[in-house]
Amino acid sequence: MSDAPGGGKKPPAPVEPTLVRFREARRAWDQVHAEGAPRTAESDIRAKYALKLPEPPPAKRSLFRRLLITMCAVLAIYGGLMLLLGWRLGATVLSEVLESDLLDPQLTALEEAMAGPLGSGWTNEQLQNHLGRRYGEHVRLTIALYGPDRVRLAQKVGSPGSAPRELPRDLAEGSAADGPQRVAEDFTHLAVVAVRGADARVVGQGEVLGWVRVVADVSTLRTRDLVLELSWKWGLPIFLLAMLAAFLGTRSITERLRGAEQSVRRMAAGDMSARIPIKDMDEVGRLALAFNTTAALLERTVRDLESTDANRRRLIADFAHELNTPLTNVLAYLESLIISEEDGGMDGATRLSFLQVAHDEAKRLAHLARDLETLTKLEGGRLTMDRAVVSLSTVGHALVERIGPRCEQAGLRLDSSISPGVVCLGDQMRLEQVGMNLLGNALRYTERGSIHVSVFVEGEEVCLAITDTGIGIPEDALDQVMDRFYRVDPSRNRSTGGSGLGLAIVGSIIGRHDGRVTIASQEGRGSTFTVRLPRLDGDATATLPP
Repeated sequence: MSDAPGGGKKPPAPVEPTLVRFREARRAWDQVHAEGAPRTAESDIRAKYALKLPEPPPAKRSLFRRLLITMCAVLAIYGGLMLLLGWRLGATVLSEVLESDLLDPQLTALEEAMAGPLGSGWTNEQLQNHLGRRYGEHVRLTIALYGPDRVRLAQKVGSPGSAPRELPRDLAEGSAADGPQRVAEDFTHLAVVAVRGADARVVGQGEVLGWVRVVADVSTLRTRDLVLELSWKWGLPIFLLAMLAAFLGTRSITERLRGAEQSVRRMAAGDMSARIPIKDMDEVGRLALAFNTTAALLERTVRDLESTDANRRRLIADFAHELNTPLTNVLAYLESLIISEEDGGMDGATRLSFLQVAHDEAKRLAHLARDLETLTKLEGGRLTMDRAVVSLSTVGHALVERIGPRCEQAGLRLDSSISPGVVCLGDQMRLEQVGMNLLGNALRYTERGSIHVSVFVEGEEVCLAITDTGIGIPEDALDQVMDRFYRVDPSRNRSTGGSGLGLAIVGSIIGRHDGRVTIASQEGRGSTFTVRLPRLDGDATATLPP
């Protein structure tokens, strides 16, 4: 950075006011929308006018990735639980099948088959050979024979492993007293049955010759194979489809959020028409609706502020113009009088005419200041209305009487049609002021023809109407004629003069009376201003706003 001549650093360049930049951006966007410019023009506007906000730090993980990872984790956990459930369910079914279809028949057959050898006094070796020959092919069974002293005599060892040397007392006594004892643990099933003599077994009593202990190990290979087959053939495709659905759903959410971000950026660049598209009324849709509603309110507020700012500038300019003309005239005539006195003076008639013009201009300045003060008090609610029952018919006759000489002087015909007995609640002096402002406005803009004053009742309203045959009002100006300093005639010449505040005062006074003013006009043929006030019913105690 270079230094200034005085040795200090150069001051920074002035920053363009936000309001100015925003107004220029609004004009640029309006032009783009009106001309249908290409999207490159929109990018240029955003780059030129967008608020230079600091960029947020980059996210370690985007919302899309977080949502996708969360949904995939949920699917993976759910899939694992389903596999575990399938494994346990299959093994349980096999265990039940083993117990009902294999273990119980084997117990019964063993009890019957071992009663003879144990009762005949077979040696341990004979019993061992007998078990090996008859049950050797049952690799998932371990069968053991125990003598009356619960000591193992012989066994056929299978996958469950070797039987204990001594049979537990609780199993032996339980099987002898209550019948076969069964114990299931995980996928292993154990059963113990007491062997009795042939006659004793018929009634379940008698001497116990020994015990048979059978342990069966459930084969889970087929269950595992079935679960794996279902996992690869059906579970994996379904899981992939679920992943695809999660991806598409997550992307649709994040795409809508990106669209919302683009709309916000457009608004930051000055495009007040930017809105977030609403596809579904879900959480994102409700957020978009809230944003769009706020944007619409903001757009209306911005337009109102722009209009207020424009009105303020116009008010200052118009007020300066209204003050400048009479002040210039007063100064000119006074300077002429001063110069004439230095040159020997002017005759009395000329001096009097000069003073009269200066006096008239001063009166016009006083009238302008008085009207502006009145309007300011009305709009600020500081002008008190004197409530009373007012005869609008009487007000109409008074207006005709007061305006008659001025109409005669201007060469205009004055007509009236005033219905008797028309009353309302209000301030009679202010209502007469409204009528005189409307009549004065009609006189200024009517060069020939007539002015008509009418008072009548229409529905629930009482009406005071002023009709003229003047220049009329263009249709596009009807909404503005009640504004401060607004004139249909843009030249503001003295012949159509006035303070430019008369109709604004009319609107404020009638608004304080809970009434309204309607305007019907045809350019070149005249206008009708109708003051409409609430019709007074039997309750005359209603009050006006203070």
